[in-house]
Amino acid sequence: MANIEKQIEVLRAEITRLEKEQQRAEQERKALQNVSEQITAILKENDVTFEAYIGYQLKKVSRIVQKLETKHSSKTAPPAKKAPKSRATGKRGQTKPSKAKITVKIPAGQYNKLPTQPDQVFEVKEKGPRPKILKAYAEEIGLEAFLNQCRIN
Repeated sequence: MANIEKQIEVLRAEITRLEKEQQRAEQERKALQNVSEQITAILKENDVTFEAYIGYQLKKVSRIVQKLETKHSSKTAPPAKKAPKSRATGKRGQTKPSKAKITVKIPAGQYNKLPTQPDQVFEVKEKGPRPKILKAYAEEIGLEAFLNQCRIN
């Protein structure tokens, strides 16, 4: 019984809300009709056609019409179905970003005892490029092991 009374109260509240909304819509309709009559009267007084007035206000009118059309179309149109995904094609001229490489910074000094060239001594200066052979071997075995094994001074 209590559930039925709650439903009756909810329905009464809904009815009062709808009645207020109906009154507001009626007032708005009357106001718009009154404004339309006033605009028509003013245009006739000044010998201006309605088309000329709209042409003068075209920017504003087109924005408003566009808003109303989008609002109206979104209410009536069902939501668009998503198309099945097609296979993505690769873009020409673009390469995938390479993974970040761990770079080894070889300190200045003299190095030898490389497996590929055991007799050659490599001189690395404070500034300047490091030999690729040294860098590759250091990355392969690790910097600490490389320094212990190959560093002379």
